[in-house]
Amino acid sequence: MKLLEIKNISKSFLNKKVLDGINLEIEGGEISSIFGYSGEGKSTMLKIICGILKQDCGDVILNAKNINNLESYERRTPLVMDEPLLFPNMNVIENIKFGLKLNINKRNLINNIGKNKKIFYSPREIMELLGITGLEKRYPSEISMGQAQRVSLARALIVNPEIILMDEPFSNLDIISKTKVRKLIKDVNRELKISILLVTHDIEDVVNLSDKMFILNDGKIQDSGHPKEVLRKPSSIDTAFLIGTENILGGVISEIDRNNNLIKVKVKVRNGNTHTGVIMEADFQGNFETGEQVFLAVRPEEIIILREDREASKPVRENRLSGKIISSIFTSRMMEISIKSEENLELKVLIPFHAYEVMHLFEGKTVKVSLKKSSIHLIKKKKTVKNSISP
Repeated sequence: MKLLEIKNISKSFLNKKVLDGINLEIEGGEISSIFGYSGEGKSTMLKIICGILKQDCGDVILNAKNINNLESYERRTPLVMDEPLLFPNMNVIENIKFGLKLNINKRNLINNIGKNKKIFYSPREIMELLGITGLEKRYPSEISMGQAQRVSLARALIVNPEIILMDEPFSNLDIISKTKVRKLIKDVNRELKISILLVTHDIEDVVNLSDKMFILNDGKIQDSGHPKEVLRKPSSIDTAFLIGTENILGGVISEIDRNNNLIKVKVKVRNGNTHTGVIMEADFQGNFETGEQVFLAVRPEEIIILREDREASKPVRENRLSGKIISSIFTSRMMEISIKSEENLELKVLIPFHAYEVMHLFEGKTVKVSLKKSSIHLIKKKKTVKNSISP
């Protein structure tokens, strides 16, 4: 069931169009994310939904009702910011209760709550749910940033909102606190069946939390869908760059074999002053033609480094290359490895740290890698793209 609909929303600042005809739909009970670069208008979108900013044109529809003319406190769309913004002269319980003071129609608010949603009457109920019981008399200066973010979330929940809007809620948290708050938000969503819309530029937030993601770029929604599907199959080269698909190769389709569910692509590789070709095979994908120029997109976690002590299974015998590890960097439990193949292709590979250790990998070692046919996603080459790669 559609809870929130954004229809043709546009917004400009100083004659610069930040949002350009935005359309999106949020389903009831889901966590959705708006993902994009900093400065692309993600926060502006949330401020329009909650009524802090007025759009130039377009409509905000909540529960099938146009709320364009409602004040912020009438919308039941509280905004949780990256900074908790707690009142320093109020203790925790007073900060949570403050949300109720802004609601001028509490009785009608409670009567209009959906049947499947839990109603909170007591701030202490919310504090227990969020794991901050015992902090009631403490002041913002006496609690951690993670605890403050929970208090901010409690203040949003006390008004029994239709949807909670969250603006970069993890940007000021350390890794441990971020992991805890992520889980907390997921638990709140499941237990209360409350919809959440968050904006972020961290793809890990999206993958760990969201049922649906929207890619915001150049003022428009360029892609949407389940995060894992968008990650594996971006619709454009701009989206591929944005979501961190680091292996993007230019090529030309040399053969299409529908009978065997196969597309062959010749990847052009510069080697000195000449070009050589490497044939890559991908699972059949519709709407392509022989001779068409395309991009091959492969996520780094989809590339497999073959183990020397085991025989490779059939899928990982596909698109095998040999190359040398030229760098390896530890990043949050994972190893990011750069490999240059004998054909002069440079590939980024992401594997768990323990696998790096078990396989005795190191810079300078020669390894064999496999790009499974199912992991290769083809993207049509447009005439002009950001960060363009010429095949």
